[in-house]
Order: sequence, then C-alpha cells, then structure tokens
Amino acid sequence: MENRFEEVINQVALNPLKKRCAVVCADQSAVEAVRRAEELGLVQPVFFSLEGADSPPEALCFSSAQEAARQAVLRVGQGDLDMILKGNLDTAVLLKEIVNKDYGLLTGRLISHVALLDCPRYHKLMLVTDGGMVMYPDLEDLQGILVNAVQVMQRLGVDRPKVACLAAVEKVHQRMPETVRAAALKALNEEGQLTGCQVEGPISFDLAFDPEAAAIKHYESPVAGDADIFLMPDFVSGNLTSKALIYGGGARFAGFLAGARAPVIITSRSAGVEEKLYSIACSALVSA
Repeated sequence: MENRFEEVINQVALNPLKKRCAVVCADQSAVEAVRRAEELGLVQPVFFSLEGADSPPEALCFSSAQEAARQAVLRVGQGDLDMILKGNLDTAVLLKEIVNKDYGLLTGRLISHVALLDCPRYHKLMLVTDGGMVMYPDLEDLQGILVNAVQVMQRLGVDRPKVACLAAVEKVHQRMPETVRAAALKALNEEGQLTGCQVEGPISFDLAFDPEAAAIKHYESPVAGDADIFLMPDFVSGNLTSKALIYGGGARFAGFLAGARAPVIITSRSAGVEEKLYSIACSALVSA
C-alpha cells in the first residue's frame, strides 16, 4: 500500500531550514520518534525534562512537568522553537501553559485538533476534525474548526480544499441540529464569509467518501466522493470515526492541535513511534 505520509516526509526533508521541536517530558516512544525525525532531516529536537528522569543527555531539566511545559511554551512564544511534542505528562498540564494569557500561544483563534488519515480505501489524505479538543461545537466553533482545517490543508498543498459537513442525512431537519449547522456553514461559504474552500452539507460520510454511493443516491456535488476535510458535528463523532478508520480500516494517522502559534502534537497513550513520526512530519510542514 502506498504511504502518503512518505510524500510529506520527503517534502519536509528538502527544506534546508529544519524546524525546531520542543519535546516535553519525553517518554521512550517520543524519544525514538523524534530521533528518527532528526535522522531523516525533519527537525532539530530540544528536550525539556524532569530532573532525575531518564532523559537524553542534552535535555534541559526542570523541577516539575509544569515548569518543563512552561519553559517549552515560552521558547516557542519567543520564536526559538517551531512546534511542541507532548511526552509523558498530563495533557491538561501542557494545555494550561499553551492557553496562558500572559505568555501562552493563543492567537485569538479557536484551538482545535486535526487528524490526517491515510486510509487504504481513499484516494488521498483525508483530514478529520475535531475529534480531540472541542467537545460540542456550536456554529461559531465549527467555523473556527473549519478555518484551522482549511489552513492545514492549504499548507499541505491543497489550494481550495473540499469540505464535507457531516451528518447522518443529507436534508435539513430542525430536530437534527447538526444538519442545520452544516447548511449554515455551506451558506456562509456561498456568501463569501468562509473562504479558501468549497463547503458541502449536510452530507453523510458514505457520500463524502465514496463516489459510487453518491451516484446511487443521485447526490450531485463536487465534494461527493472527493472530500479533503471531513468536518464532524462533535468530538465523539470525530474521535470514533478516526479510531474506526485506524483500527478497523488500517489507516495511518497523524494528529496535532491547530490554531495556536505553533502546532502541538498530543497523541494518545496508545500511539506508536510511527504515528508520532508522521505527526512530527506534518507539523513541521504546516508550521509557520
């Protein structure tokens, strides 16, 4: 099977200016992933570790995980580093530093999670969002999630990504609020208030994913069977869809937070070295 993340890795490796990655409280898989990324010419790691922990000899050591996270965020905010990879510390500890109003990485945009999936049954990389950050988004939140996703896809080389605003059905039903929000997002796109993309919705996953399914149901749209961004109605839908495609469909995965001043890689505890490597490569490509 073709590995589309290899294309990302090759593209990043061609850049002579290597991105600098802050690795906070690295565990074994994070160290292995970032070392592989370093060998491939993708990033230069800077380790922020706990005093007394088993860490790389060049690591900067601090008295607590919170202080390690704070120092990493400060360095990113100062422009010394380009991205963050979370290791063995609570996600809440790192996020608290990232959203700190005095020195954090806030930009005024919503911070959301993007999952890039290389699915064997799909013809290109697909972006699923948001399955890791914003739990129950309203229309304004969905706009923010969509803006982040469009920017990521554009930096991956898709000039005008096609967006599928997902729901269980293709018609608007007032008792199904996700269909109402999907139609509203499509209207905002048509009115020029959401730019840089083509939005369709409400649309079901099968029609966004499979052109034959769309043809059978006579659903005509340039997005049908060719979506770049699969915009989920809520956190649960995004999380379950991504995991179903990974564990049931054999998809490769990369994920990070977008909307902050730099990408932040926060993978699940079950994530392996390969997943972290792909996340590093994608983050390096999309970082400013």
